[in-house]
Order: sequence, then C-alpha cells, then structure tokens
Amino acid sequence: MTTEPKKLDDLTEEERADLTVRLLEDQVTEQRKKLHFWREITKQPAQIDTGYVAQHLVSLVTGLPGDLMRGKGLDLADGSEIKSANFLDSLDKRGAIAPRWNFLARNQNDLEAFLKYPALYLISLDLNTQQHVRARVWRVYTAKHKELSARYLEWVGKMGRPKLLDPKRPDANFQLFPPRTGTDDDYARHGNGRDFAKLEIKLEEPPASRKIYHAEEDSSGKIKLILFKP
Repeated sequence: MTTEPKKLDDLTEEERADLTVRLLEDQVTEQRKKLHFWREITKQPAQIDTGYVAQHLVSLVTGLPGDLMRGKGLDLADGSEIKSANFLDSLDKRGAIAPRWNFLARNQNDLEAFLKYPALYLISLDLNTQQHVRARVWRVYTAKHKELSARYLEWVGKMGRPKLLDPKRPDANFQLFPPRTGTDDDYARHGNGRDFAKLEIKLEEPPASRKIYHAEEDSSGKIKLILFKP
C-alpha cells in the first residue's frame, strides 16, 4: 500500500529541505542522465525543461503553494513571482550560452508589476566550478533593491514604455542575466554597454536580496544540501 504524500502545510522545514534534494535528483540530475543517453542516439538537444521544476523547488523552500494553474496563474499563492534560468546543456552551435531571467510586459500594468511583487524568486540551475550541477535560489524585494529598481525604472523610461507605445511592437522584455555558470559569481547582470551601461546587480544584498537555497551535485552524482534558509 502506498502512502499518500503530505500536503505542503503539513511538512516540517526539515522535511521540505529533504524533499528539495529528492526533487533535484528525480527531475534534474537523473532526467539529465537519461536524456543524454537518447542524445547519443538521436543527436537531438538534451536540455531538460526546468521551469516547472523551479516552481516546485521554490514552494518546497518557502512553504508557499502555487495555484495549480499554468500560464496566467500565480506562481505562488501570495502573488510572488518565480523566474528560472537553466544553463544545463544549453550551448548553441557557436558555443554560446546565455540563459536569462525574462520579464515580459504587454501593457502598462505589466510594467508596473515588477516593482510590486511581494517577492521575486530567482532560480539558477547551472554548473559549479567543478562542473557539477548546482541549484541556487535568491529572494529579491525589487522595490527595495536600489540598484535593481533604479535600473528597471531607467529601462522603463528609455525602452519599456516606448516599445509598448509602438504599434509595431506587441511587448517589451526586461532581461537579467544570471551569475555565470562555472564561477562563484553572486550577481546578476544587465546592460550591453550600448543602450545601457553594464551593471552588476548584487543578489546577496540583505535585506533587499539574499540567497535562501543552495544545493550541489557531488562526485557520486548525489545532491548535497548546502543552504536552506527560507
């Protein structure tokens, strides 16, 4: 007889931490290995889709549920937003790798929403300096983060709002580049040096932003929990 899984509200913090390890092993490291097997046969891409895995991960870390909806539903029941970036097996033909956190706006309300999130959870799935799978989660209070909010408002004025006023452009997309894979960087990046000056946005800047989760794959292929501090 199988035991029904506990509901999120009934889990202890320790149980939630243990389940994040199980989630990453089941849905990331094991799935990645399986897909690599098929890649060798088919020569098709082996990148796993981790968007929904990231949402499960944040719910386990924070204890906040989603609303069982796709697309327009809330990422978390309190209205917080989740964005994930997946570096795993994402090289293109030129050897470039550029996952990003995208914030798409189709109207004025969308533009304003960025600075009104109860919280923004940024997830990076990448490789550590030993080329092992790594998962990190940062909680960001966008309105309180001085560097981020100032850059966003600059982008809204220079690019976001003008694009939405152009009938030929249906939307505008604010993009943040996560910390580089294979490094110990702890900042996001914005700006190409042309339209906007290059900016390093600190993600570990309490109280406006801090890392709340960190796990890495060890040499045996198991996920080891490094930080669980919701």
